[in-house]
Amino acid sequence: MALVLDSTYNNVFYDNVLQKLRSIITTDRTCTVYVSPTYKDMGSFSIRIWGLSAETDVMHSSEWRKLYNVELALYAIGEDGNERFYEQLYSDAERLYQLLYNNKESGTATFSWYDGEVGEMVFDDFIDDEEVVDGLHVARFTFSCRIDRTD
Repeated sequence: MALVLDSTYNNVFYDNVLQKLRSIITTDRTCTVYVSPTYKDMGSFSIRIWGLSAETDVMHSSEWRKLYNVELALYAIGEDGNERFYEQLYSDAERLYQLLYNNKESGTATFSWYDGEVGEMVFDDFIDDEEVVDGLHVARFTFSCRIDRTD
């Protein structure tokens, strides 16, 4: 059953924000990128993405605009005290930051985002079960973008 006669439904947050972010990241480098609110053991290197919020900042009878906020966590497991590991961790984090920065807009397809903005990069600010994983390090980012929908 349609939501309203002659209208359609789109899972914009998942399909056009989270999945698009995953595609951008995995196109840049081969790695596991997963959607989850918490850390999962996916090997020695992985990236977790999670939709934090969506705020409607424009609402009219035939259109809306939302601001989507996403958390990204880059996980790497390595030997504590190994400076080469730390160098690689910082390099990987900088590369992810630059990749997000370079994708302020996601193209011209329906439900493309714009005004993409990367928040601060925070290292080893552990939450939940992350603290108990031996050798785990994390670089955490926020990313926000806007998407319009016009009927």
